[in-house]
Amino acid sequence: MAEDILADIRIPISAVPNPYKDAPPCRLNLLELARYAERVGKKIEELTAEEILQFKL
Repeated sequence: MAEDILADIRIPISAVPNPYKDAPPCRLNLLELARYAERVGKKIEELTAEEILQFKL
């Protein structure tokens, strides 16, 4: 289930963003999501959908 939510933010390899231009749009606060995962001792892919949706923008 968490994979379905994370699939929305995946970028095709051919569309790797240029770090010198604007980042592609993202519907999650990835920084806070990563901090939360670290705080609870899980990998991001181990988080439940409910946990991930807390960080939806």
